[in-house]
Amino acid sequence: MTGTLELPPQAMQVGLAVDVAAFAMHAGELRVLLVQRGALPHARDWALPGGFVHGGEELHEAALRELRTETTVQLEPRHLEQFYTFGEVDRDPRGRIVSVAHLAVLPHGTVRVTAGGHTLGAAWLSAHQPPPLAFDHHLILDRAIKRLQLRLEYANLALEFLPDTFTLPELQGVYEAILDRKLDKRNFRKRLLTQGILTPSGERRSGVGRPAQLYKRAKNARVAAL
Repeated sequence: MTGTLELPPQAMQVGLAVDVAAFAMHAGELRVLLVQRGALPHARDWALPGGFVHGGEELHEAALRELRTETTVQLEPRHLEQFYTFGEVDRDPRGRIVSVAHLAVLPHGTVRVTAGGHTLGAAWLSAHQPPPLAFDHHLILDRAIKRLQLRLEYANLALEFLPDTFTLPELQGVYEAILDRKLDKRNFRKRLLTQGILTPSGERRSGVGRPAQLYKRAKNARVAAL
């Protein structure tokens, strides 16, 4: 049999996009990277960085490209994963567009961002209390936070928000910021130190009062549920 392979016409009517929920810790608060759109639809509204996938481009490549194009963030995320596909028929007024959402954790100390590409602005804003968002991005962000919280239960993702060495209060602060609730200090320390996910770095941080013990990630560490 000869001839060319062609997609059926209906397959060409669906657009493929990516959206990125990129998180970082700033001043003890979980923040998400948002951009202010510069074009219709939803011009001037806040949104997650994202856009259409280019031909021949892997999904994670598209996610990184959009993150870097729409903001000034050029650093490699410490964690990047696909976590959900959003494909409701009316999620985008331009037509049927399916978005593969990605969750990213940016390196410790990632603070300053400015707009890039066609965006009007970019900022790290509160993840738990964001401004109104374009499209269905409030649903994407909500699911991303739930995914982040779930990852605390079976992976050491909290450590990706910290520098290579850190104190136990700093680690507890990450958990509390992601879970959006306070944790008992004594129980937290007991559980973490008995799970084998941390090891003393051999250093202490000077400050007010007694120098604090610094810890680092144990080799092949995994975090159990708290």
